[in-house]
Amino acid sequence: MAEPRTIGLAGTELSERKRRILRAAIEHYVREVRPVSSQQLADGEGLSSATLRHELHALEEQGYLRQLHTSGGRIPTDRAYRFFVEELISRLTATLSHEARVQQVYAQLAGETEALLQATLELLTSMTGGVAWVSMPAPAALDIRSLSFVEVDSHSLLLVLVTADGALHSRLVHTEVPVPELHTGRLSETLNNYLRGRSVMDVDHTALQQTFRQTLNVPESLMAMLEDFLGGLARGSEKVVFGNALRLVLQPEFTSAENLSGVLSITDDKERFVRQLRTQLSLPGLQTIIGTENLDENLQQCSLVVSRYSLPGGLDGTVGVIGPTRQDYERTLSWVKVIGEGVARALSQIASAEDRRR
Repeated sequence: MAEPRTIGLAGTELSERKRRILRAAIEHYVREVRPVSSQQLADGEGLSSATLRHELHALEEQGYLRQLHTSGGRIPTDRAYRFFVEELISRLTATLSHEARVQQVYAQLAGETEALLQATLELLTSMTGGVAWVSMPAPAALDIRSLSFVEVDSHSLLLVLVTADGALHSRLVHTEVPVPELHTGRLSETLNNYLRGRSVMDVDHTALQQTFRQTLNVPESLMAMLEDFLGGLARGSEKVVFGNALRLVLQPEFTSAENLSGVLSITDDKERFVRQLRTQLSLPGLQTIIGTENLDENLQQCSLVVSRYSLPGGLDGTVGVIGPTRQDYERTLSWVKVIGEGVARALSQIASAEDRRR
């Protein structure tokens, strides 16, 4: 008799038996941090070792498992974790004990935003064991309408950025190249073709550099000053705080100094981190970025579990956890979901209280 097949977001080509075996293999590896063999799964699945070997080989062929050594067991791939996470999210429900814990913590904060940030970090860290972060909302008004250069003297320019709501932001910069030689009109047009309609948080600085290089007689120093100008606006628009990233040394995947230093560089460059999140996660609610799905190579040994929350007035922010791709997704997803919802409620209450006092 043919095996029944199931329908889902990931793993739609897998039979129910293969899905069950894959779940068991992932849970074994997350728990034991050792490759799984057919013999280790045989008792729990009620199948012979020969049948399990066949199924594990098929899952390897389909890209869900891989072998580190020819005669060794298998470990899950990023594709396997994606399948696992989508199954978890589809049946994830709020845990009452989680909600009660979050409400208890936030009820003690007396409406203080800084205390809220710190409590959120501590709660996420203690409940998930990963590197937690929380970001405060960014004003929607920082969408770019135009950027222009105003000549002040032969070696000075005023950078003027106009946002969607008509607000002006400016900075005086000095350049070693005489201003008439910079062709600022052409430069403004080229930059605006890229910048117009983007938030300062969404500016890709690599693309910006390429845009500069397409324009003649533009010194690198002017590029650096423009990046610093936009970066300053971005840093001022969304506050991000991280927990202790050195917690990752407790995970076997990060005993390598190379793997750890990559993650540490991300937590040091908060603007870059937020820009990546905004590029990859445009939807509200609970989401994940697993391993090689990360655009930043420094995070491709990690998974991010994120809750993007929204507030009145078009504001949004994120809470989340960085951990190895091998992590307890069920626990992490549940806590990030509940804490994200709790942060949104607490910030809304703080904003309402401030409005009443005005």
